[in-house]
Amino acid sequence: MDHRTAALGQPLARPELDPELLAKIQPVTLSRDRLIDVPDLLVPLFPDGGIQRGWSLGLDGHGSWGVAMALLASGLGQEGWVAIVGLPTFNLAAAAQYGLRLDRVLLVDEPGPGRLATVLATLLEAVDIVVLSPQNRVGARDARRLVGRAREQESILFHLDGGATWPTKLNLSLSTSIVGWEGLGQGHGHLRSRQVRVQAQGRRGSSQKVSVDVLLPDSKGKLASVEPVKFAQVESPHPTDPIAIHSLVAEIEGGRVRAS
Repeated sequence: MDHRTAALGQPLARPELDPELLAKIQPVTLSRDRLIDVPDLLVPLFPDGGIQRGWSLGLDGHGSWGVAMALLASGLGQEGWVAIVGLPTFNLAAAAQYGLRLDRVLLVDEPGPGRLATVLATLLEAVDIVVLSPQNRVGARDARRLVGRAREQESILFHLDGGATWPTKLNLSLSTSIVGWEGLGQGHGHLRSRQVRVQAQGRRGSSQKVSVDVLLPDSKGKLASVEPVKFAQVESPHPTDPIAIHSLVAEIEGGRVRAS
């Protein structure tokens, strides 16, 4: 019998690996340590409670830019860098209200024909998050190469068109819709904020959609939770009096009764 072959019926001995070799091949960081923070209100949308470095993330819909600013401000903190490519209407003043450091923002003009992939590849090596919404569709070969570069550099591709111009599947897609407005009464008042529903699709390990409702923006220009509706409390001397009830309904609809 060959000395390298175990005797019949005897289990093969498990070789011991050099501890120094194990230290070199084991992951440097755990998956949860590679997360970029998101606002607490949006944590339920992300399978690991944050954005994984190396991900491709999509976001679109009414109110999506406000959500994007909140995500950027939370994810970058005080040390991160972001590049915004080809979005000249991106509202930097509003982004600053959400907490984004403008001295950590790179504004890049839309690259010329055939240069987008080269510009994005360079930025992925330099910043934490690259925000984009290309005017033209990206080729499949370039997209695969950029996704690989993002994973390698642990950077994030953040598509503000929901990935409409991207041929490969994103790790997570978020969509937003307006649920309601706050501040506008019956013929009076002014709009102060809007209630936005943010929905996540493509969560790893889950085919179900997850959504949260947020107020955007609040009185300080930031993301806020949606407060329960407060009902007006009034006293009526004759609750069953049709005239009194009709008057009360008119006052409530006219916005003249305030919630306590």
